[in-house]
Amino acid sequence: MATIRQLEAFIATAEFKKMSEAAKHLYISQPTISQIISELEKEYDTRLFERHTKELRITPAGALLLKSAREIISIHKTLKQEMKTISSIRPLRVGATMTIGANIMGKIVSRMNELYPDIDITVNVTNTDTIEQLLLENELDVALVEGVVTHSKLMAKPVLLDKLCLICGKDHPFAGSSCLRAEDLRNQNFILREKGSGTRAIFESFMRMQEIPYQVKWESNSTPAIIDAVSRNLGLGFLSERCVYSQAATGLLCCCPVQDFTLERFFYLCHNRSAPLTTQMKEFSDYISSLPKDFH
Repeated sequence: MATIRQLEAFIATAEFKKMSEAAKHLYISQPTISQIISELEKEYDTRLFERHTKELRITPAGALLLKSAREIISIHKTLKQEMKTISSIRPLRVGATMTIGANIMGKIVSRMNELYPDIDITVNVTNTDTIEQLLLENELDVALVEGVVTHSKLMAKPVLLDKLCLICGKDHPFAGSSCLRAEDLRNQNFILREKGSGTRAIFESFMRMQEIPYQVKWESNSTPAIIDAVSRNLGLGFLSERCVYSQAATGLLCCCPVQDFTLERFFYLCHNRSAPLTTQMKEFSDYISSLPKDFH
């Protein structure tokens, strides 16, 4: 099988019609060119050139090889370029919890792609507990989470503000209430995020501190499923205002303020303390830190 070097020598000989000129073009000796052409003719058991006094004339067999040789060299050059491009791409594995993934991660990645086209971002959207485990196992480089990360091996920096709200359907008795008391939530039916969700953890912590019993009728990792169930008066919900903005604006859902319930929280930028801080991780972190705290 002909090598790339042999094919390049053959193409140059066919184009210059003289081995001496082909040798000069390739910065090799004329005897080397002559040897390569002889090796190719032996390899394919045919004459590739007719030797004339002033120039070489390619044979039909040579013309066939020339066409294929040019295609092979073109493929080889393209491959080399693609491999160089790949080696310059900087991969970045980003985790995002459900609220972040559904509302702002797309905007963040789109802008990062514009600012840093050499960073190849992949995203994993799941709950806080799973994100934490993936960071610890070095399956993710960085993450934006809505829950509190407590593991000592993880660095967590507050970066963006979020506001949570208790929601009900437009026909629920709580609809239109100016402010509820925590006691009003006693034994109410709730439709909540799954265990491991940061949003769920905040709700459970508040209800536990207030010693208020409640009923979990549904749990789901799907925000649209929760919104749909709440809108049908199947229970109360607890979500980020980002998730219910459009439904609240149209009156399908109502946000219900709760007395003494602090509804603001931070989104945290996290990474594993023991993992090396790559340039792409730093640039992602710098971009997130540059965003307004109320970024939507």
